[in-house]
Amino acid sequence: MNPIRFNLNCGTWDWQQTRENALLADQLGFYSLSIADHLYFVGADRNATTPSLECYATLSAVTAMTERVRLLTSVTPIGFRNPALLAKIVTTVDTISKGRLTVGLGTGALRQEYEAFNFPFPSAAERIRQLEDAIRLLKTMWTEDEPTYHGRYYRIDKGYCYPKPVQKPHPPILLGGSGKLLVKLAGREANAINLVPPNEKGAFDASHVMGFQVVDIRDRINLLHEAARAAGRDPGTIELSTFSYIFLSKDKAEADAMLAKTAATYGVEPDRIRHAMMVIGGTPDEVKRELQDRIEKVGITYFSLGFPTADAVRLFAREVMPEFPSQP
Repeated sequence: MNPIRFNLNCGTWDWQQTRENALLADQLGFYSLSIADHLYFVGADRNATTPSLECYATLSAVTAMTERVRLLTSVTPIGFRNPALLAKIVTTVDTISKGRLTVGLGTGALRQEYEAFNFPFPSAAERIRQLEDAIRLLKTMWTEDEPTYHGRYYRIDKGYCYPKPVQKPHPPILLGGSGKLLVKLAGREANAINLVPPNEKGAFDASHVMGFQVVDIRDRINLLHEAARAAGRDPGTIELSTFSYIFLSKDKAEADAMLAKTAATYGVEPDRIRHAMMVIGGTPDEVKRELQDRIEKVGITYFSLGFPTADAVRLFAREVMPEFPSQP
């Protein structure tokens, strides 16, 4: 089994908060911090005019102020940037950070975000094919002296990429999503996968997404392992990750109230919210038990976490993280 690791989602709507979270992640022993790659984001508590810092510019600033913690893009829609240019951007951040970058990639899911910036938004199947083509181009640029690649969607002819990334053979690649084609691609090409609740309806269904039970992702994990074995890879070398919002308090009544409010907000049965993939809540002891349950029953070892306050981050680091010390 891979070591247990915790990622702190830093947020991108306020630079001072992003900066504070990045410093906390570095100081408190989190394995990594993540910066979301959205040009704008429309969600339950945000609209199109909510500030959203650009991912790689923010990462460059965060890199300069941290020393130990790894950096993660969460996740880069491949249609936002030409992959050859992305290879150079990634190499630059990996160089500045002295080899601390993990590249999170995905197909992109928000049509309105693509269309607002005049980016093509083809079918999900075609976006998967583009992502696979892009990954091959990225690896070519990162590892070959005179990179030349002619793919179905992208091509380079001696697309020199110097300096090469600090990490060899290249920075780790994490894919984000849970569609069957993406899971199979991760089995062939990725070092890690961040699994999200499957959403087969095509439209965002908050009740389904927030109520999806973590054990129900096991069919996707089986598919991932099958694809890895078919590609001649050891499935155990691919890290399994999820994202969860943390509702943590030393006061049980307060923790229970936060979970109940979340369940009511998203129309989820209260008993289901405690084991929903995107929620981890309770007292420190309850949170430790839930994490251990997910490790043992599902095999999740890389937990990406979003916190409501800096105090909650500190409480988690002080009361929960010491139970899971293996984060090399």
